[in-house]
Amino acid sequence: MNDVNGSNDQSDYQLSDADKAAVDALFEGTDADAGRLDRVTRLMGLLDTPIADDGQRGARIDVVGLRAASVGNEPVLDSSSASSVDDWMESEVACTERDSVHGQLAELITGGAGYSDSERESLVNRTIGMIQDEINRSEKRYIMDMPISPGGRFRLADLVTLAATLLLIASVTIPVLGGMRSRTMQAQCLDNMASTGRAFGTYAGSNRDLLPMATAGFGSGSGATWMDVGTTPERSNSSNLYMLVRTNHVTLADLACPTNPDALIAGQAQSQQDWRSLDEISYSYRIMAQGGMKAHGPTQPVRVVLLADRSPVIRRIVNGQKVRPEENTPNHDRGGQHVLGLDGGSVWHRDPVLDQGDNLWLPRPIEQAIFNVRDKMGIIEGNELPSGPTDAFVGP
Repeated sequence: MNDVNGSNDQSDYQLSDADKAAVDALFEGTDADAGRLDRVTRLMGLLDTPIADDGQRGARIDVVGLRAASVGNEPVLDSSSASSVDDWMESEVACTERDSVHGQLAELITGGAGYSDSERESLVNRTIGMIQDEINRSEKRYIMDMPISPGGRFRLADLVTLAATLLLIASVTIPVLGGMRSRTMQAQCLDNMASTGRAFGTYAGSNRDLLPMATAGFGSGSGATWMDVGTTPERSNSSNLYMLVRTNHVTLADLACPTNPDALIAGQAQSQQDWRSLDEISYSYRIMAQGGMKAHGPTQPVRVVLLADRSPVIRRIVNGQKVRPEENTPNHDRGGQHVLGLDGGSVWHRDPVLDQGDNLWLPRPIEQAIFNVRDKMGIIEGNELPSGPTDAFVGP
């Protein structure tokens, strides 16, 4: 019927030769009975319904073909027919005609067209299947072609969600785990201090109340240097602390801070007299004058520092670097240091300057010199002169 010219006057409708031949062929055969004639009459009557324009006639014909083909067959809508029905339903067909077609479609679903229950159930299931297929096709547009396992794929939304989740977990757990690890190491170091404090007391009890001392002591006139670690143990102050290891009062692990990656934790302790290098030392021991120092006595002050986390000042001096008096120990990420007193108690200090300005790393004379210089720094009265021609001194 594609050759029919569109017109509002029904007398203008004409069948092409091909359409006439198709109609004649429909009535050929032995089963051209009254029932077939009635069905064809109803189909022809449906074709005479008003159409807004000739472009919609193709969709109407497809609907008629669907109704004719469904008689005696399984009710199935193919994708092409479904699309044609959608196009027709969106057209400008008169409301009464559309309502009529709606009623016919309702009959098809509810069984009024003569379908059995099984046929109606099959039609409903197929319709639902077509809807689900369309949903699946829409979702596939957002699937990212990224295999995560044999036969598995990531959707883009899943990937973004996973990345955000991992980022959130990392931002929360990494600082927490880092803080837990730092606190665990600090607690282990505190345990080492406690063990060493008990060892000092046991050693003093067996050695006339004297603290461990392997050398004859140090003095300004001896010419000895207590920084010489490893090569000359008779002069190194660390060899005095090592006496606790040699006499089995502590192990090397007890004198190894867990935050020192170079700490010596095993070896032939009894055959050695000192650590092999400055880096292997985790704790700095009290510098004592000749004759040593007793663990108890009425002349001792209430608080005497005996041991602390290793000194950063000594390492800078040995390496030829500038000294920073208020620098914290290299242990514990330079966040502070443990200080063990002669009374056996250990205290955590966030900076090396203790009560009354006493610096862990420096003797009193140097502390006083630094204080005097800093007390005068930036103070100019206005009557100062250069010390000589080579003294660069300018004013405002």
